Amino acid sequence: MEKPPSRPLPPPNPITTQKHRRESLLQITLPFLGALAILIGLAFLLGKATTFNTAQGAQIALIGLILPTMLFGLLFFLITIALLVGVTKLLGILPTYTRSVQDFFTLVAYQTRRVADGSVEPILRLQEWAAIWQRLRRGGFH
Repeated sequence: MEKPPSRPLPPPNPITTQKHRRESLLQITLPFLGALAILIGLAFLLGKATTFNTAQGAQIALIGLILPTMLFGLLFFLITIALLVGVTKLLGILPTYTRSVQDFFTLVAYQTRRVADGSVEPILRLQEWAAIWQRLRRGGFH
């Protein structure tokens, strides 16, 4: 059995890479920034439209309720950003390593088949010679 050839991965296509960057800007970043600007504008307009005449204790209580929520939200936001960056970096190097793993297991499969064929070959030769011998004993080949 012949050893399978190992092919290197082709380099990324710069045209499709640039197109993907442009699409991610238009489909992800710009809509996110637009929604963020709308939310900030609505919050500003709501703050201008309503006037609160509440006691200072209620304001302090409200800060006490909002601040932990904001901190946990920031924590989860940072975890999400870290995961996104990690997955992005991983996608950059993963195809090379998965190709290496695939080539390794192809080589293991080749070696396994070679050893298996080699271990069965003497038995097949013996059966072949036994069949020839029996054929010759029965009168030869006609």
